[in-house]
Amino acid sequence: MAESYSLSFHTIGGVKNPAGQLDTGYAMQRTIMIITIPICALGLLGNGIVFWLLWNRIQKTNFTVYFLNMAVADLTVLSYYVTAFVLFLKSVPISIYHLHIVELVHSFGFNASTYLLTAIAAERYLMVFFPVWYQARRPKYLSEIMCTVLWGLSGLMSLVLYCACYLQFESTVNEKNASCEPSRMFRVIFNLLVCLPIMVFSTLILLIRMLRTEQTPPAKLDITIVATVLLFILFAASVRIIDIMARWVPTIHVPVLFLILHFLDSIDSSGNPFVYLFVGYTTKGEVGNKPIQTYLERAFLDEGTESAPMNTGKAVTWASNTR
Repeated sequence: MAESYSLSFHTIGGVKNPAGQLDTGYAMQRTIMIITIPICALGLLGNGIVFWLLWNRIQKTNFTVYFLNMAVADLTVLSYYVTAFVLFLKSVPISIYHLHIVELVHSFGFNASTYLLTAIAAERYLMVFFPVWYQARRPKYLSEIMCTVLWGLSGLMSLVLYCACYLQFESTVNEKNASCEPSRMFRVIFNLLVCLPIMVFSTLILLIRMLRTEQTPPAKLDITIVATVLLFILFAASVRIIDIMARWVPTIHVPVLFLILHFLDSIDSSGNPFVYLFVGYTTKGEVGNKPIQTYLERAFLDEGTESAPMNTGKAVTWASNTR
């Protein structure tokens, strides 16, 4: 039977530091967590509002389906951070099994967020640069199918990693499952050497197109995608990159550093709703305040005038991508 543990200096960082560094390290960890929890709470509220509006109020398009699932993935990640950090600060005992089930939830949400963002960027790239092929060949329910497949892939990745690395969390800490490292490396390779290049390439091409378009303003959907990917690269991707480096440079594998990186990861998940609102917010030629729903509709539904005809009732129609 597993022993009872608290989320502590050792379980968060995964390494054992000299006793003289424990007091300083523990105080710094508490400070980082105390700062992170309100950010996560704000992110939970923001993503909850985005999810509710996309589910109930905003018309369904190919891309709103993806962003709705992104909100669910971000809620999953943020729920993990709030739970783990509160348990740590309150010194709540938790069995090793329950601890790593909670960590499995984080992996599930983070992987899903990465895969969904990759799919968003790639599909927008195909839609903009291959419009004829895209409209003729795209299955009607591709967004729903892709989201189901990507959630399943995320769950499979997380479950395989959990099972493969299970033995290293037993009481005999030195005993490790031989399949653990290959499983970790496969996930890292898939996330950073498959998903990330597709995401970066598609977003970079969209950004170049936006900068070169002088006659018409760029579609707000393009701005939303570019801003969301940049936020992911600057904050969330750094966690995985440092994780790879730590395998060859053990000296950087310290709890405080990884807590800082997870703090940045929480900023990414918490910041997405505010990116959407910022992109959708415009004051030029408008009087009075607009509801949040209006800002989100602009951020998600404005796909540009080149791929959709004009309509006297609305600025742009999205019939080509609306159910």
